[in-house]
Amino acid sequence: MSDNPADDRFRSIVEAIPNAIVLVDRERRIRLVNRKAEELFGYAREDLLGATVETLIPTRFREGHPRQVDDFFTRPETRAMGAGRDLFGRRKNGEEVPIEIGLSPIDTAEGLCTLAAIIDITERKRAQERFELVVEASPSAMIMIDAARRIRLVNRRAEEMFGYARAEFLGQPIEMLVPERYRAGHPGHVASFSSRPEARPMGAGRELFGLRKDGSEMPVEIGLTPIDAPDGHYVVASIIDITERRRSEDELRRSNAELEQFAYVASHDLQEPLRMVANYTELLAQRYAGQIDDRADKYIRYASDGARRMQRLVADLLAYSRVGSQGKPLVPVEADQVLQAVTHALQRLLRESGGLVESDPLPRVSADEGQLHQLLQNLISNAIKFRSEAPPRVRITARPQGQRWLFQVSDNGIGIDMQYAQRVFQMFQRLHELGRYEGSGIGLAIAKRIVERHGGTIWIDSAPGQGSTVSFTLLAARAEGA
Repeated sequence: MSDNPADDRFRSIVEAIPNAIVLVDRERRIRLVNRKAEELFGYAREDLLGATVETLIPTRFREGHPRQVDDFFTRPETRAMGAGRDLFGRRKNGEEVPIEIGLSPIDTAEGLCTLAAIIDITERKRAQERFELVVEASPSAMIMIDAARRIRLVNRRAEEMFGYARAEFLGQPIEMLVPERYRAGHPGHVASFSSRPEARPMGAGRELFGLRKDGSEMPVEIGLTPIDAPDGHYVVASIIDITERRRSEDELRRSNAELEQFAYVASHDLQEPLRMVANYTELLAQRYAGQIDDRADKYIRYASDGARRMQRLVADLLAYSRVGSQGKPLVPVEADQVLQAVTHALQRLLRESGGLVESDPLPRVSADEGQLHQLLQNLISNAIKFRSEAPPRVRITARPQGQRWLFQVSDNGIGIDMQYAQRVFQMFQRLHELGRYEGSGIGLAIAKRIVERHGGTIWIDSAPGQGSTVSFTLLAARAEGA
């Protein structure tokens, strides 16, 4: 280049650029380099000036390079070099370095030249290799797609899961792995994720399926993670085949349904002979009390009490089995109205115990009304049953918690030690000796089953002598038109 002031200014600007800069003429001769180029390639400036640019290119790429230079000068415009290919530079010591190159045409006093801006991407490549190693080691199928929904990366597990070789994935639209019936809507789902890119499960609340190469489908769970890379935005999908889990869940549902049916039938069939035993022992007690010796009276009383307890137990077993087998669909229900019906049903018990039920305004929830009635009745009955010497006081509150309502039923009863907080929700679990308090020990187990059928959770906070608070969650009813 000449020694005029404009050229000096150009050199100063090139020297200040943080990337390696190499200026090359039509004959592929290097006309100018900056300090960053010296550092990157390990040559002194005077060693490069006048040398062909192939000096900086690995031997295996040199043969085709003159043609690429000619192509650029035939159509001189700013562009990235070797788009879609891995590029490498060659240092003075023979080492190769992965690089990115941007080309720009420059008019100089000596004619048209090419300005190459060169970036060392060694660290980026290392990070990419580490990322690929992590992806490859993942026990889940990992698939990365670009903004055009094209597959750019897969791991071995994805090959095994979908039945494609790696080369068959790359460059293909992700819809190749989506069953035909879902494909039309899939681009919209991708666009929706791209508009709000954050790590989250895909299709929350929906069943998802993947399509194998052989045309078979499998149920899957998918986690999505956005990746911002220097060359664009990507989405990494972590995919788990849940076929075995589904099979186990279906088998468990069938087993539970059969068990519920067995419990229902067995309990139902037990009622009639139990009724006969209870009625006849009651008849014996009424007709022959005092006519036989005291020991016989005692035995008859034991038999009668046992039969009545067994009747209550069978009735509670039936109630427990009906929660799952005879539950109705969840619909919007006014919890206030249900509570009014419960307190009316318990009016006699409240009057006899001197009990009082107080409540904040209760919300509208998504529930089976009959089971919500049973739930509240069980909890209030328990509070009255396990009362202290003071008249029982029960307070019911509810407050919003996201898309749910948190209900709390508090009492001033005898309370329990928190070491038994889980045990009280198990069937037939009693913390007191038989006879001190009536009941089968199934009431809270039924309450737990009802809450869980409604998709909620239930727990107890208590202390001996300080009462108890039973908390449970229920889904809020959807607004009209939602």
